[in-house]
Amino acid sequence: MNMMNGKTVQAMFLAVFLLAPPAFAKAKKPKAPEPATVPSREELKAVPPDRGHAQPEVKPTQAPQKFVESLYGRMNALSKDSPTLDALHAKIGEELKTIVDYPEMARLALGQKWTEIDAAQKAEFLGYLTRMVQNTYVKRFKPGQAIDIQYGAAPKQLPDDRVQVTSTITVGKTSAEVQYALRPSQGKWVVYDIVVDEASQVQTYRRSFKNILDKEGWPGLMTRMKKAAEKKV
Repeated sequence: MNMMNGKTVQAMFLAVFLLAPPAFAKAKKPKAPEPATVPSREELKAVPPDRGHAQPEVKPTQAPQKFVESLYGRMNALSKDSPTLDALHAKIGEELKTIVDYPEMARLALGQKWTEIDAAQKAEFLGYLTRMVQNTYVKRFKPGQAIDIQYGAAPKQLPDDRVQVTSTITVGKTSAEVQYALRPSQGKWVVYDIVVDEASQVQTYRRSFKNILDKEGWPGLMTRMKKAAEKKV
């Protein structure tokens, strides 16, 4: 995982869709930063989709920006109405199950390796990744914490009816630019990646996983992911 500066860490703390890179992986910082973009058409097609992810999907009737707006509304309501930290985290975890496309994230984060593993390995990887994402996500929230969001230009059209929504998130005096990558799924929008201050979460995961696979193989990756998934929030 790339080492991140203080600004990026602070920005990632604010992102409501924060799908942070795994804390167990470390790698040297690349010489040139990657562009602020979600996976390209070539990257999307490089890994064959699983059943249930075939294109084209039924296009949602809800505008993508309205989807993000309604999500922020629900998250702020949960924060306001949950009296304890444990209760808030439990509710947010349930909310994530309805809005985050964990299978698509797993497919893209693992890259070509996804086509080489069997169904049992995919299930194990997906289970650990889901728990890692939820652990990282829920600990960002505290009862009563309010998040303000402003939107930029019109949503950007991506390949295969996918959309990217650009926003600026503010908590107190701190702001961050966050871009949400959405794809249609059964007539609604789901989140499969975000870009926080020019860092794509899927691409960061993919670099981290590849580094571990190259050095330690599949057993090493599973050991590290299991430890991260079971870490108490």
